[in-house]
Amino acid sequence: MLTVTERAKETLARLKRQSQIEDDDVGLRLSLAASLEPGQGQFGLRADREARGDQVVEYGGTKVLLVEEELADALSDATIDAEPTERGDDLIIKTENDHEGGAR
Repeated sequence: MLTVTERAKETLARLKRQSQIEDDDVGLRLSLAASLEPGQGQFGLRADREARGDQVVEYGGTKVLLVEEELADALSDATIDAEPTERGDDLIIKTENDHEGGAR
């Protein structure tokens, strides 16, 4: 199961507020955009409602992250965390195979 740290949940809640999403049933959907390079892609977030089979992460009584079942299965050994930067926290995805850092 995909793990989301408390710091990442706080960051997702902040991003949701900054996007002026006030509906508690709307979360940020994690998606993977295709790339021209095999095995490569870039993760993104967009506002969406829960769909059947989604892994749902809540924080403070509101949905903050939605991950479709297939992507959640692919990331079952991963952890979503947040790292501080000069402009605020950046979300990162680390897998058990990551030794230094993770996907951004």
